[in-house]
Amino acid sequence: MAANESIRLRRILICSAMMTVMTIVYLCSKDTGQWFIQAEFPYLKDEYEYDVRRTLSLQALDRLDTYMNYTDFEDFLSLVNITTSMVSIRNNKSDVRIGDDITIDIVLYNGRGLRATRGGDMLRVWLREHSLKASVSGYVIDHDNGSYTGVVKAMWAGNPELMFSIGNTKEHVGIYMNMVHKYGLTTFLRAGFKKQNVTESSLCSVVPNIPNVTDYCNFTAQNYNFSFFCGKPKKLGCEDWAVYEHTSTHPWNAKQKILFLNYKYFKKSVGKLTILADSGAAGESNVSCHNVSSTITWQTTNPTGYLYNGNWRSLICKSTLSWKYDSYAKCLEDRPVLITGDSTTRNWYSPLTALLKLRVFVGRHEIKDKAWQKFAEAENKKKSLSTFWSPHEIPFFSYEQDKRNFRTVASRIDDLPGNKSAVVLLHWFGHMARTTPKHYRKHITSAKHAILRLLKRSPRSSILIKGPHSFTYTNFLEPLDYIGRIYGQILYEEFKDLQDKVYYIDQWDATVGNENLDIHPHHSFDLVMTNFVFSFICK
Repeated sequence: MAANESIRLRRILICSAMMTVMTIVYLCSKDTGQWFIQAEFPYLKDEYEYDVRRTLSLQALDRLDTYMNYTDFEDFLSLVNITTSMVSIRNNKSDVRIGDDITIDIVLYNGRGLRATRGGDMLRVWLREHSLKASVSGYVIDHDNGSYTGVVKAMWAGNPELMFSIGNTKEHVGIYMNMVHKYGLTTFLRAGFKKQNVTESSLCSVVPNIPNVTDYCNFTAQNYNFSFFCGKPKKLGCEDWAVYEHTSTHPWNAKQKILFLNYKYFKKSVGKLTILADSGAAGESNVSCHNVSSTITWQTTNPTGYLYNGNWRSLICKSTLSWKYDSYAKCLEDRPVLITGDSTTRNWYSPLTALLKLRVFVGRHEIKDKAWQKFAEAENKKKSLSTFWSPHEIPFFSYEQDKRNFRTVASRIDDLPGNKSAVVLLHWFGHMARTTPKHYRKHITSAKHAILRLLKRSPRSSILIKGPHSFTYTNFLEPLDYIGRIYGQILYEEFKDLQDKVYYIDQWDATVGNENLDIHPHHSFDLVMTNFVFSFICK
């Protein structure tokens, strides 16, 4: 009887999976527009490079060639499916104590109920308790045979829910990476050409391989020697390039669009646990962030912290910096602050300038509670306060702008004066996730050289790098769980000889745990993280 019930349950799960796939295909036809570490758990190594808990993957790029073998898939039922997959807490353990590791056994099955025999699918585990505004992310070990082990640490007393998600399938990762390596970008850019009353436009990428384009303008020299190619206009010349903007043009087919848009970030509850407080409490670090070496920030393990009552409790260090004008004005006096990146760092820049009571200007125009994508500055010369924000270089997917608005991060760093204790906060992710790891590395290397030049003329400067963060909004097509790990590895490798001078700010743990949806985290989260970041350099 038990066997019959098991078979019946399996059939129900398979039918449910098939209905899910059929629904996705129907909706898309309407145009609705882990860490790969082969280690035997639980034998953890002491060295960071072999520690399965590490937050910065050092082996993600090793898996790239394997992913590139995935150029297509049979159908959507052939993909791993969250409905048919088996996820359970090891030993059915439901009562745990603060500080305990909760181990999750995961075996993936596809939509037909067949067991997966290969690894490579990107998975997530985390705990959440909405009533306490609490969450913590875990990590997943890929055994490369369709089975995985998840681990998440109990961080507070209560009754949290254990969550599981298939972030990106291996087919999503492989097909996407093949596409971006072929075309340079997975979303093309547009160049606008103007001369007198004549205008034209053409698609652009970082490699001269754009569908239906045969003749190209090579704008690499104008793009600060970062490769950039646009279709040659028919009536005007390449020298008439004037403006630049994003497009909605992609190189994929209908089947790939369904995969990229809809077959990701499925999640389900594994069950609720009772966490008791009668053991050694995990708590939070008692070490002031200002006393923490920057080297430590590159060698963190999961979890780096957790959210409780909406506040970030770091396990690396404790912020002792008050979010008050006097605290920040004293710290940043006569210290030029340069923040670069995209709208996520702009959302750190805005509350900072508001706290310092500075008016933000783009050119001669004051910005008031409005998003912008151009170089901005806010100063109070009497108080010796000066702050700057700049988008990173192309590729940057913005509304139409003058091509001169985009300069390299390196050039902005080079503009900072000598003999000053400058503060530089850097970030590359959301826009850069649409290009290749090779091109991403070139941007990082360029900025690193500028940082070396800055430290030579202003050796007391503080440098911080904001790492990738999680966002699961459907309209984003990139397999961010894998790309985030690749880019984290590249940052680690490129700054390996500067880790004693550059801070790495991990954002992945917190945003997986709080199930961040949009590319822009909630405003309250931005405030918490802005203060946490500056606590490393301000008392």
